[in-house]
Amino acid sequence: MDELKDFLHTMLSCNHCGQCKWILGPKMRGWDFAEVCPIHQRHHWDAYSGQGLVNIAQEVLEGTLQYEPGLLDLIYSCTTCGACDINCKSVRDMEPLDTILALRARCVADGQGPLPAHREQTENVVRENNIYGRPHAERAEWLGQADGGAKPAASGSPGASAALFVGCAISYKYPQTARDIAQILNAGDVEFQVLGEDEFCCGGPLWRTGQVEEFAKSVKRNLGVLRRRGIRTLITGCAECYGTFQGGYPRLDPMDDIEVVHISEVIARLLDEGRLELPVASSPGRLRVTYHDPCMLARLGEKYVPWEGEIKAFGRHEPPKQWRRGTYGVYDAPRQVLRALPGIELIEMVRSEECGYCCGAGGGVATGNPELAAWTAEERLREARASGAQAIVSCCPFCRENLTRDDSLPYYELTELVARALAAGTPAGDVGRWLS
Repeated sequence: MDELKDFLHTMLSCNHCGQCKWILGPKMRGWDFAEVCPIHQRHHWDAYSGQGLVNIAQEVLEGTLQYEPGLLDLIYSCTTCGACDINCKSVRDMEPLDTILALRARCVADGQGPLPAHREQTENVVRENNIYGRPHAERAEWLGQADGGAKPAASGSPGASAALFVGCAISYKYPQTARDIAQILNAGDVEFQVLGEDEFCCGGPLWRTGQVEEFAKSVKRNLGVLRRRGIRTLITGCAECYGTFQGGYPRLDPMDDIEVVHISEVIARLLDEGRLELPVASSPGRLRVTYHDPCMLARLGEKYVPWEGEIKAFGRHEPPKQWRRGTYGVYDAPRQVLRALPGIELIEMVRSEECGYCCGAGGGVATGNPELAAWTAEERLREARASGAQAIVSCCPFCRENLTRDDSLPYYELTELVARALAAGTPAGDVGRWLS
């Protein structure tokens, strides 16, 4: 894992241009919904922004800023959504997000961070292998909950080279999503292993709150299980797990032997290959939905490629560095699936794709600063309502939890819609009708 000193170039190169606070110019449609950094929009102080946190990182590194009351709360107010990072890279090549993550790791190393609520999560992971502290033996209970528990929810193939990684949130809070995913894979004749009690927390919440030593233990343990089982393809249903395997794990292990794919990519591929057939719409009636891009699936969904070398004049990296600019995040697959669903009309929000607005739950904010998480979620819902959509769709359990604080706009999991379409099996069951 990189240390704070490794990002001195980013600290010295920031010229306070402000691009980290606003969506890209071509995406703007007016003053409203033009800001992309939740904490800057909430507080309107430079300290609460990518630029401000980079400046704070430099002062902590140089020893000119001490750990005073309020500083830790400021550092951990960032959702680490990566919007500042992607926007900054449209101007010049720097690493604001990795600087923020290294700053948090420095806070932990100095015995200051993380926040008490984050420490509690870590204790839960150490004790029960999940962030909620629920019994580890209950992690795979979703398997036996079909038909009142009389039979398994889905079947797996013990010797398959692919595995389904469910994640803590889906396993314990949204087991129906796990069943939907497994049933979709079964319908597409995809052979996969169910990890069961061999599945542990991916460690994402530990990594993004600066607890890198505990995160390293999660990486070693999970990869040990996957390799022992002969897994070559890892299918994730959780955007946070996906982003952690793609962006966090390669910092400690290249993972060149394991491909990570999100369930939306698998569904899109099955549709393209004709292995999954959805019913045809039976009426012109349509449900207008808007899609919320989870940060860890979209702009932060690219695989991290470690780099070592020298930074020369004008920021030239030798050898050349492979930058994560958000270009290859998972944007198209979920939209392709939505457009294939009968009775669904997709409407885009202003802040979408690489300029998507965070739901507010990421980076430990929902745990450490629930009021800010709630404010950010309401801002995102306000934008969704303004689009004219009748419902919001996404594929992240943390986004789901944060965006369902009230009934002002229904939320649907992407896999839920697909599972319902497959269960209907006839044109008489358009998605728009099922949800009305």
